[in-house]
Amino acid sequence: MEITKRIESLRASMADAGVQAYIITGSDPHGSENPPAFWRTREWISGFTGSAGLVVITPDAAGLWTDFRYWIQAAEELRGSGIRLHREGEDGVADPEAFLADRLDPGDVVAVDGRTMVLDASRRWESRLSDAGVDLRTDLDLVDGLWADRPGLIDGPVVELDEEESGESRRKRLERLDGALREAGADAWVGVQLDSVAWLLNVRGEDIPYNPVVVGYYVHTPGRRIWFTEPSRIPSSLADALSEDGVETAPYRDFADFVSRMDGGGTVLADGRTLSRSIVDAFPTNLKLRWAADPVAAMKACKNPVEIDRTRRAMEKDAVALVRFLMDLEGRMDSGEAISEIDAARLLSDCRAAIPGFLGESFSTIPGFGPNGAICHYEARSGTAAVLRSGAELFLIDSGGQWDEGTTDVTRTVALGSPSAQQRQDYTRVLKGHVALSRARFPRGTRGYQLDALARAPLWEHGLDYGHGTGHGVGYRLNVHEGPQRLSPKPIDVALEPGMIVSNEPGLYREGRYGIRIENLLVCRDDPSGEFGPFLAFDTLTLAPYDRRLIDTALLSDGEIRWIDAYHEDLRRRLEPLLEEAENHWLADRTKPLAAP
Repeated sequence: MEITKRIESLRASMADAGVQAYIITGSDPHGSENPPAFWRTREWISGFTGSAGLVVITPDAAGLWTDFRYWIQAAEELRGSGIRLHREGEDGVADPEAFLADRLDPGDVVAVDGRTMVLDASRRWESRLSDAGVDLRTDLDLVDGLWADRPGLIDGPVVELDEEESGESRRKRLERLDGALREAGADAWVGVQLDSVAWLLNVRGEDIPYNPVVVGYYVHTPGRRIWFTEPSRIPSSLADALSEDGVETAPYRDFADFVSRMDGGGTVLADGRTLSRSIVDAFPTNLKLRWAADPVAAMKACKNPVEIDRTRRAMEKDAVALVRFLMDLEGRMDSGEAISEIDAARLLSDCRAAIPGFLGESFSTIPGFGPNGAICHYEARSGTAAVLRSGAELFLIDSGGQWDEGTTDVTRTVALGSPSAQQRQDYTRVLKGHVALSRARFPRGTRGYQLDALARAPLWEHGLDYGHGTGHGVGYRLNVHEGPQRLSPKPIDVALEPGMIVSNEPGLYREGRYGIRIENLLVCRDDPSGEFGPFLAFDTLTLAPYDRRLIDTALLSDGEIRWIDAYHEDLRRRLEPLLEEAENHWLADRTKPLAAP
């Protein structure tokens, strides 16, 4: 069914239901950034494949709202669909709530599948729409009846992480949850985010591409601990271990009925940013709710020593793959071989796959050559992927791996040929911000938005900026994007804590010409304290060379040069035992001190 026909069919269903506008979030009941195929409703109705956006359909209009990362991509993918792109954050662009409030009449109805919208978002919608006399319904799934070939939910295998891999037993994590609930004045918790449940139960799965999680809910009460997934796929050894820790399993489909019958004598710790509207509506009216942040997300964010040590080992493996990829790519380019963006992404994946312990990619590789590098979350496709060529061109490649030892995410921008003076200046200014964040020391209690400016300052000085956040949390053998910490201009009230892993990825994008992004992962640690109290700092986890051809040393301070040279020295030292002789020679040449010719 073509996009335009899908929209027509949806409008007919809206008319039958007495609905004047329908919202499609593209999310799932678990708030997954990368939902299972069954829940990719935004992509089905619009053709837009990005990971963030909201579609609104009315009888005479259709719109997609998405942020800076996807403006170029969305414009391409929406062409011919009849869906208008609304660039979130751009001056003069109304948000979807205001858009509907202006178009609808008092008494009209807006609907959404409440399973796909968290409570806090639904409350914002209700508040904004009620001012215009418009009602919000959250009990309608108008897509399911139209999506004839809708995929099923995946029921892949489930594996258990032992204590040597996780650094902490399941029993201990459940006890920590008990303690967090007592401290918050609650005795029950409903786990909906798949990575939180996977972390708590020390399990991993294959239900969602790139994210090693298991589709399911977890309910923690004083009397019962129940994991709602498909029991038939749980190995008997894991089922026995769960039972020993007091965790029973039940079919996924039984969750909604169980929630509707929860005992009203207890108090559930509820986070309106994670619980869907449908779950909250299903709670019995006499059930007490204590509104607070999800305690498991905060625990998961602070990696223990075992997780950090194993992540360092994953970074070394990842670095070996990156060195081999860059060396191979350079050799193929020098020989005149035609290499497409897809070829390059496949080559890097093959380099990772050749190393023991590689489990798969942590996200779909972004291989942006030339102008495509300016599309933040670019996806190369067969038939339209660019062919790499030498000259004054840049190649940005953002990739990551899932390893036995941890999760990686790294971006490097390299020159293919002789870069221009402006490209070198742009790259160096991005690098300066990247280094500034890497070297940061800050008081305990500092929030991510307070550090975000460090990475932007060298760009701001010249009237330059980038439209995405500077850093996101990264999981341990889990989702490559996790919270609650972020480095972003948004004032997210979450302090950085020792053990948190965040990305450091400033960028600069010149539409139609090139994009530059440099990304390492950092782990937050305690720093020796002085008379002004405890301080924190970062250790860099990622190991990958910066492109010396793109560095204008005249723009760097002595301290910045020393940091880059020390980083490259550490890279060579740690990788030397893992690389072949020719690879070590190549790496030594590419990481010579910046003062060397």
